[in-house]
This record gives sequence, C-alpha cells and structure tokens, in this order.
Amino acid sequence: MRRLLAVVLVLAASGAFYAFAIVPNLAPKRFAEVEPGVLYRSGEGSPAAVRHVVEANQIKTIVDLGAHEPDSFEEELAERTANALGVRRVRLNLYGDAQGDPNDYLRALRIANDPANQPVLVHCGAGAQRTGCFVALQRNIVDGWALDDAYFEATQHGHDPDDPGSHVREMLDLWAAPIADAYRNGTDVAGWPPESASEGP
Repeated sequence: MRRLLAVVLVLAASGAFYAFAIVPNLAPKRFAEVEPGVLYRSGEGSPAAVRHVVEANQIKTIVDLGAHEPDSFEEELAERTANALGVRRVRLNLYGDAQGDPNDYLRALRIANDPANQPVLVHCGAGAQRTGCFVALQRNIVDGWALDDAYFEATQHGHDPDDPGSHVREMLDLWAAPIADAYRNGTDVAGWPPESASEGP
C-alpha cells in the first residue's frame, strides 16, 4: 500500500512538473484563437513557445503590445526569435494596465486586419490587459459586437474587472469610438495625451 502511495505521489509530482515546466514552453500564456487562421492572442512566450505557435498556425506577423522594456535582454530575445522564424514583428508601447496612446491600438488593428499580414499573433506580457483591450476593440470595431459583450470576453481571458490597477474598461469607454472613427476614416486618433495627463499614465 505504501509503495502504491509512493508511486501515486511521484506521478502527481511529475504531472505538476509537466504542467508548470513543460507546458509553458509549448504555448504562450493565455493563447487562444480570435479568428481561426487569421488572428490569435496570447501573453508572452518563451522562444520555444513562440516557435510552436508560429509553425502550428503559420503566423506571418507578431504584434507585441509592449511585453518588455525597450533595449532589455527580453526585448532583444523576442526580436531575434521573430527574425530567426522569418516573422515580421511590430512592437508597440502600451502600458501594462492597458493605458497608453490609442493610436497604438489603432495601428495594431490596421496591422491585424490587413490580409497581407495574416495570420497575426497579438500579445502583451500576461495576455490579459493590453491584449484584452485590443481584442475588445477588434470585436467592437471590426466584428460589430456590442462593447459590453466585447468587454465580457476580455474577462474570460484573464482580465479581472475588479482589479483597481487595470484600465481596460476605462480605455474602451474613452477611446473605442475615436479609434473606430479613425480606423474607418484612415486618420489618426486626436487628443492624446489628454490635457489633464499630458505626460501619460
């Protein structure tokens, strides 16, 4: 009986090791399809995870919403990984709480919806705030979803609506309509940064 219990414990420990050490190397955090064959979402991933996703889904473009600090080792590694895989990579400079220049979200929308760039992977650090905000904008502006429905989907992919440090809903309420107008009219979003916060968040 003790031997059986020991075997069960070893197998359980092995499973835990697999879940926490191996699986993260096979797929980035919170990886999911937005539109199969066209648009995917995730958090950051190891080079092995990025390679797996790129090869499995024939990704042509990666839009990084600001997972790493500019000029950091992690940023250089992400760039070198994309180059090695022959994938175009675009880095934008949004903040981890989803705030930032709405023109960066606009640029991400334009890149993601250009057939020449597809399939596209859009990601941030955790895949919950910036990526959640981007996908909500995609659903609302491109797919025609109601903003509340688009926001609810973000909560299904790691965004916590009760987190006081997150500004996904605030960004959507403030900027979804101006981003939509600019997207449809081929213009930029005016009014950033707001006069009350001229240095940004």
